[in-house]
Amino acid sequence: MVADTTSNKWRAGSQRLSLVGSKFENISGCILQCWRPILLLMVVVFVMAAPMEIAAASLDPPPAFIPPPPEDGNTPLAPPLNAQIAEYEVQQGDTIWDIADKFETDPDTLAVINEMGNWNRIYPGDTIKVVTVRGLIHEVKPGDNMKDLAEEHNVDIEDLLAANGLKPSQSLKVGQKLIVPGARPSQEAVAAARGEAWNWPLRGSITITSHFGYRWGRFHHGIDLGAPQGTPVVASRAGRVTRAGWSGGYGNLIIIDHGDGKTTRYAHLSRMAVSVGQRVDRNEIIGYVGSTGRSTGPHLHFEIRVHGSAVNPLEYLP
Repeated sequence: MVADTTSNKWRAGSQRLSLVGSKFENISGCILQCWRPILLLMVVVFVMAAPMEIAAASLDPPPAFIPPPPEDGNTPLAPPLNAQIAEYEVQQGDTIWDIADKFETDPDTLAVINEMGNWNRIYPGDTIKVVTVRGLIHEVKPGDNMKDLAEEHNVDIEDLLAANGLKPSQSLKVGQKLIVPGARPSQEAVAAARGEAWNWPLRGSITITSHFGYRWGRFHHGIDLGAPQGTPVVASRAGRVTRAGWSGGYGNLIIIDHGDGKTTRYAHLSRMAVSVGQRVDRNEIIGYVGSTGRSTGPHLHFEIRVHGSAVNPLEYLP
């Protein structure tokens, strides 16, 4: 009797354990089948929440503007560019255009700040000044001040101060070299630097003893300039000597070709200081006043010709 009761209890316990195990298997199977949808749902919720956080962040007010400290007249302005005067040694094959490209400037400015006289005459080993910003170099003279210099070159005084690292209250020194950023050379300075400018073929005071045009029934193709025997004669413009020798009524004659269809003639010279093929700069001595050829006394006969035709020199001379 007791054994039957114990057996019945054991069977009942086994049935309950079997039922619990069956339920556990059902729950675990459900979890294994449902984890992927649950994970996917979590990812979707996260992705949708992220833009909301970004949008909320974008609504935050910008940082408050903090104005710069007031200028006290002693604080130097920060240069807007690396403005400085440097030196460059001309290399084999360099041209004025090549050098200008290297320093991001232009040939006119380079020629003017170096007072070249003829920008075609640069040679390997030459040292030239360069400015690392577009602009000119000004050498301070007595009475100069930053305000007047800014107005003269039509630039902002703040830029002028900044380019030179100067304080607004700082005084200038005579001989000091200043960079004038953005300044452009005058047309006259450019013409001189390119070798296109003209000057009188004699230095000092000039006396015209005979003008261009008809005289004594004949056409006079130039002007005569009175000067003592042996007075230096200079090239009126840069160019290349194409003739240097005797030429009939001209006597000793020098002809210079300026490369743009214009030539100049210097006649009646006592002697010559150049030879054919030589390149000369404007205002360079080429010979000396004399009275050779058909001449009534020491003087210089000077002509300008355009494509071979004589023109009045006074239309070109300053």
